[in-house]
Amino acid sequence: MTKSVPMATWIVNSSATVIKDRWIDLRAEDCTTAAGINIAPYYVLHYPDWAHIVCLDRDDRICVVSQYRHAVARTVMELPGGVIEAGEDPLAAAKRELREETGITADQWRACGSYATNPATHANSVHIFACRAVSIAATQLDDQEDIRCAFLTLQDLKVAINRGEFSHLLHVGAVCQALDLI
Repeated sequence: MTKSVPMATWIVNSSATVIKDRWIDLRAEDCTTAAGINIAPYYVLHYPDWAHIVCLDRDDRICVVSQYRHAVARTVMELPGGVIEAGEDPLAAAKRELREETGITADQWRACGSYATNPATHANSVHIFACRAVSIAATQLDDQEDIRCAFLTLQDLKVAINRGEFSHLLHVGAVCQALDLI
């Protein structure tokens, strides 16, 4: 494997907020590349970091959640997870999100890495955790959430991936990383 060679960073000449609220911070930046080429505007999205959880039950089935996603206008299957609140530890956020969305309390937590969500335009990271379900209680969904929970075998999950039912690439990658499939 070859080692990557650091490249010169761009110079940010100016940065203006296009929109900022609790969910998104979109900035339009005027940049100059290392070769002296001006790129403006270059849009950068500053989201909070996210936590995704690969939770296995005692039969090694994987916990998945299904919910409507408006950008693609359909219900999709994903891993439990969500936004890491300001000042919150990623593992604490993962435990909270798993409990809220699925009612699951888990043990044997293992950090599986932190990754850039889309380094071309997004400034946030996703933190992946694996765990083992211990108990299931009632969910604690937010008012705007309608989430269904299920457990799938790895084979059933692979079928869902191939059918496009489990189609979020960050989640597919999280499963691969947590289960040492790559």
